[in-house]
Amino acid sequence: IATVANVDVLRFADAATASLTKAFSGAGDVLAGSVILNRRSRFHGAFSAFLTREADHELWHGDAVALERNSRDFVQRVRVSSANARSLAAFLAEDSRVAQVWHAANDKSGGYESIRREGGGYGSLFSFLLKDAAAKSPGYYDRLRVSKGPSLGTNFTLACPYTLLAHYDELDWAELCGVDRHLLRISTGLEPLADLVERFSCFE
Repeated sequence: IATVANVDVLRFADAATASLTKAFSGAGDVLAGSVILNRRSRFHGAFSAFLTREADHELWHGDAVALERNSRDFVQRVRVSSANARSLAAFLAEDSRVAQVWHAANDKSGGYESIRREGGGYGSLFSFLLKDAAAKSPGYYDRLRVSKGPSLGTNFTLACPYTLLAHYDELDWAELCGVDRHLLRISTGLEPLADLVERFSCFE
């Protein structure tokens, strides 16, 4: 989710999967993914042989063309969306009507920092919860003037009621795990920060 522009998970992982549909493309007009193998891993040979033999290596030529075109400014776009997410998350965290904000920059465990590249950001994704969320979240979400959808990593900002979408049939279980049913997930895009702040200032 943070993308290879921000993090290097191969410091610890033998293999990593990465979506090419999301930030790598950004336009939301192509469907593709990748598997990245760590050449330093003792499993590299076995993994490489397996994927060469078993994986579907076909990518429609139109998708390949779109990916190449869309990805030319990938790193620059990730830097903008990451900066927007960090600033917007900080703005919301300071508002008295917001109960909590979750963002990788606030991770105190050291986990994210252990994989963050030098100069890398914290990705475009964050979540937040309003105070009195059961009463306030539906109206706030309806007033929020950004695109609504369950994806992430697009060049335009996306919002979704993540828990309701991902765990609709198990909301009680999700809350037992600490994930509130009224959680709002945001994937910031490339809009000017001032514009995003204005859009997210849609409290009652």
